[in-house]
Amino acid sequence: MKSFITLVSLLFALTMMTACGGKDSYYEQFISDKKASSRSLDLNKSLEEIRAIEKGKLIKDDINLLKYVYEIGENDTYIVSYLFDEKGCWEVGIDTYFEKEEDAQNLVEGIKAEISGTDYGSPSEDNNLCRWKSPTGSASIELDYVNLGRGLVILTIMADK
Repeated sequence: MKSFITLVSLLFALTMMTACGGKDSYYEQFISDKKASSRSLDLNKSLEEIRAIEKGKLIKDDINLLKYVYEIGENDTYIVSYLFDEKGCWEVGIDTYFEKEEDAQNLVEGIKAEISGTDYGSPSEDNNLCRWKSPTGSASIELDYVNLGRGLVILTIMADK
């Protein structure tokens, strides 16, 4: 009987460690498809090119707009939106909806570090809004985390020319 209890206890402990551990941070899950900074490479691509490379679940397909949803964690999502004109994609927007503030904070810290480590350099920051400009002036990135306490983070990548 003692060995049975030991075996059950061991299996329970192993199950708990597997269930609670091993999950990547929200930032790591977020970039598993594509890094935030590399989404700027989607600017000027055609609607058809974006459709061919995007891996999320398509939730809106219009002549000037594509929207994809991604699940992250257990109950959270983020939406990637692409806006188009006659020249191609001119804006990529990423809106997150997280239940916990710390998951949103993890994402913000990861994005800040990632983009600051590229040729975009350090951001200008004011009132929970970070702004980066590409060295050529052809694109800009904004990270809005004013509603971080509600789990909302907005990342916008825009073509400036």
